[in-house]
Amino acid sequence: MTLSNGTKRKLEALLGMGGGYVLDFTNATFKHFVVTAIGVDPYARDYESKANLLRRMWQELSASSMAKLSLELLDYWKTGKSISGEPITDAEQGFYDDLHAEFSAMHGPDTPVDTAFLNKDFGSVDPTALPSELTATEVVLARLAEVDKAMNADAPLAVIFLVGSTLEGLLAEIATAQAATFVASGAAPKGRDGKVRPPQDWTLSELITVAKDTGVLSTDVAEHADQVRNFRNYIHPRQQLKENFAPRMETARIAQQVLVGALKDLESLHSREVAV
Repeated sequence: MTLSNGTKRKLEALLGMGGGYVLDFTNATFKHFVVTAIGVDPYARDYESKANLLRRMWQELSASSMAKLSLELLDYWKTGKSISGEPITDAEQGFYDDLHAEFSAMHGPDTPVDTAFLNKDFGSVDPTALPSELTATEVVLARLAEVDKAMNADAPLAVIFLVGSTLEGLLAEIATAQAATFVASGAAPKGRDGKVRPPQDWTLSELITVAKDTGVLSTDVAEHADQVRNFRNYIHPRQQLKENFAPRMETARIAQQVLVGALKDLESLHSREVAV
């Protein structure tokens, strides 16, 4: 696809591409990040600076792949700011909002509804069958009930926010409790020094990716969880207004299925551990 000059300039500014770099990535961590995000090896054909590789991808990737990669990079940039404690300037926030709106519209909220996943019967959640590492089971069950109430009240945005925050809490607790397994995953995110970052510092996107890679989440649940993660960005009213996003009940039902599916996957994880 071809990005406008204005979009490219904003990306170059936020991603610090002036000296051939892209944020704090090494060659190895940049390759891993891109492969995890869109399944493409940026070094498969040429071995050049990370900034030049990204510029080439702007020209060669499909719109959907470029949008997904760009959204992942923006998420990584914002997380890095939070971890370092460095404040985000008004100009940076403006660039971020503009870019996120543009790429979300490409990747976007109009993703066709997966009726097979929507109609899948996961069964009821058995709290006694969940991993013992989960310390907030009662809260999770209460949130499931609250999701049902929001569905009955025709409040899709409330469902999406409830599911996103609950899913993040579940995966963060499992990742921390089973850190050895999660950190050993080839999909585990790495810092500037090339070492895997502590699981408690991972974003929801990274938690989903590693949970899928380790078999904690099934493929269909993980893929739809990533879609819900994108929708959760609309917790910011300005973002929702910029992208003219009107949540649908079909989207809320997908989110509800994601949470139930994730809990059933965790039940399966617990049964495998007990069997061993």
